[in-house]
Amino acid sequence: MTLLSMRERIEQLRRAPRFFSIGVPVLCAAYLALVHFVARLQPEHYLAAALFLVLALWSDGSRRVARVGMPFLLYGIVYDSMRWYADYIRSPVIHLHEPYNFDLRVFGIHTAAGTLTPNQWFQRHTNPILDFVCGLSYTPFLFIGESVLLAIWLLFHGQERRAVRFAWVFVISNFVGFSLYYLYPAAPPWYVAQHGFTVDMSVHASPAGAVRFDQLVGFPVMASFYGKSADVFGAIPSLHVVYPMLALIYGWKLPRFRAVAAVYLFLVCLSAVYLDHHYILDILVGFALGLAVMASFRAAAGPLEEHEETLAMEPDRVPV
Repeated sequence: MTLLSMRERIEQLRRAPRFFSIGVPVLCAAYLALVHFVARLQPEHYLAAALFLVLALWSDGSRRVARVGMPFLLYGIVYDSMRWYADYIRSPVIHLHEPYNFDLRVFGIHTAAGTLTPNQWFQRHTNPILDFVCGLSYTPFLFIGESVLLAIWLLFHGQERRAVRFAWVFVISNFVGFSLYYLYPAAPPWYVAQHGFTVDMSVHASPAGAVRFDQLVGFPVMASFYGKSADVFGAIPSLHVVYPMLALIYGWKLPRFRAVAAVYLFLVCLSAVYLDHHYILDILVGFALGLAVMASFRAAAGPLEEHEETLAMEPDRVPV
């Protein structure tokens, strides 16, 4: 690895696209000013701006990483900001009955006590092993970490275009999902179980069945994350299942990863229902959303396969 002098770094920066040398510093300054104006600056806000700046300004290598890393940082910034404006843009109509009735009608389980949704059935048949496995699978460090690590692996193994496409599909899927939360606010199953079919805007987010994982490990992992969610009525679509689904698709050509990713996708889907966070309807809408965003990118920028086949036929052409 060649260590660059400061003069070499400055020379590289002069040749870099203006977005990195001028755009990113301006955007970071505007972001910090906006947060200062509407809320209170926290260490994580400074950290996000610092990461943007380092990736954009340090070297050509860091700017290459930025093409993959910045979309994930942008996702974190937007997710953090939702708590400032959620109550102002949310539709006044909160949907409580429709998701519940759909699962009851399509996936209902007949028991001696009557027909139950899969969520209701699971809450009556909990198991410590499932509590641990599903809780572990549903931790944000895993389902987001899987996507970040896959994108980085693709970047450093000659598949930069695939890594960049994956990162942006991930982010745009989230942005579309966030928008749907406010266009069609829907209650998660834990809300209906605890509060019935009455809208109460004062209710705070809950880790729901994931609290059983916290009790097993003796640490409030789930409560510290899901208990501070930006929006109680953001159940449709389930973005949790979108992340491992996209990772499975974009990492499909990696046989060993593919096997692990397929199992993990199943576990996240199971966990979403078992932990009482999502109806099966939410999962299906999440799948449809992710596939629709993928199709939109393919239509706008062309299929990845053609580009990869061209590189294979012309080995002198490699990603910069």
